[in-house]
Amino acid sequence: MANRLKPLPHAVWQAEQARIVLAAARRVDWRRMSPKEQVNYLFSVQGPLPVIDAHFGEDSALAEFYRHCAHEKTGEQRDRCAALLRGLAAKRSTLLWRPELAPALAAVADFQRHGCRELADWQPRSRNPFRQLESLVRHLFDQYGDVPAWIINSWTAGRLFDGLNIADLTVHLGRGGALRTFHRLPVKLTRKVEHHLRLAPAGYTFLQALRYAQLAARGLPEWLGPVLDSRLGRRLERDDEFWLRVVEFFAAAPMVDPYQLGPVCDWIHRKRSVGIGDEPAQPGFSLKGRSMQSVLEQTAKWHRQLAKEAHRQPDNEPAHGTTWEPLPVQDFTGGSKCKVRITQLLSYWDLIDEGRALRHCVASYLGACQRGRSGIFSLTLDGSRALTLEVQANRTVVQARGLLNRRLNEEELGWVQRWAADNRLLIPKHLFG
Repeated sequence: MANRLKPLPHAVWQAEQARIVLAAARRVDWRRMSPKEQVNYLFSVQGPLPVIDAHFGEDSALAEFYRHCAHEKTGEQRDRCAALLRGLAAKRSTLLWRPELAPALAAVADFQRHGCRELADWQPRSRNPFRQLESLVRHLFDQYGDVPAWIINSWTAGRLFDGLNIADLTVHLGRGGALRTFHRLPVKLTRKVEHHLRLAPAGYTFLQALRYAQLAARGLPEWLGPVLDSRLGRRLERDDEFWLRVVEFFAAAPMVDPYQLGPVCDWIHRKRSVGIGDEPAQPGFSLKGRSMQSVLEQTAKWHRQLAKEAHRQPDNEPAHGTTWEPLPVQDFTGGSKCKVRITQLLSYWDLIDEGRALRHCVASYLGACQRGRSGIFSLTLDGSRALTLEVQANRTVVQARGLLNRRLNEEELGWVQRWAADNRLLIPKHLFG
């Protein structure tokens, strides 16, 4: 294992650089080739990725297709990918060469042998490459035409591993299988939940569709926004049924702000997994016998404690200087005299400072930032902190909170939308509410 971490010998490094220069010198203008010749050209080269990038050109569509359809593939896998791309080339499909669709086409090639129809019988009816991909997936894998729209949309949105293997699920449902019998579901489904899961809106991720179905089955569809805005909209907890009972606890309480669900869920998670203050963790903690008023008061008290504790560093806490690699999302400035700034926070101290200023528990996202699951961004207006944003690794903005966990206002939403558009980030509808 240690040998893998050693730097390359200088002679090896020089040889690698020479290969890169030679590959760049041999680069040809592949766009002048016919589609079939382009596919043959793609699979005619081999080598490490730096050499391939030099051969095809920086940021080339062919280089991206090579990464997903040829690099580190077995001979059989390369042949399947080549056959699919040749078939698409023969039909003059606009799926070639869209680099963002390369992973999806590689998955189509991997699962094509399990399809219900032949590629030769497919005819694209639109010039739009994303609609062509939807049509191709339905043609190859959807025998009865009833695979849910949100699953098909996951192919075009690049969410093929969205809590489960979307391609595998598509093949299972396309053959007439039931959702609840899919062998890799992270939770068990009742028939009622399965029914609503099939009806989930097209743009939803698997987790969003699951939450939609679980709430619809309980007669609580109006709670979808607050649920997706909480930790329940970002991950499946081990004791998922318990967390759904927390939602029912809120729904049964009169005159309570639904968006207090998020802070309360954070408080409960802390109480069950780590403990609060000098209390040990209480894995069996429940809301039985508790009033909504007492739960909200204890949540607010915990947030006040977090703000005070941010000034000191307990022995078991990570160092304030702890840092991590940023998500590949650019910062943003806008307005006259840079009135608005959106900046990624990249140290534990930054999280603490943000949480102390806006009086929320963003410092608890240290682990998610270190593992690359989330990125935390701070929006300032005229130099003052106004909003904290969480972006997940799938480039979705999942949280936007201001002072004391308030929702974002219209002005802030406008700036967040501009920043998201610049970075091609997805903003779920519940964030607007």
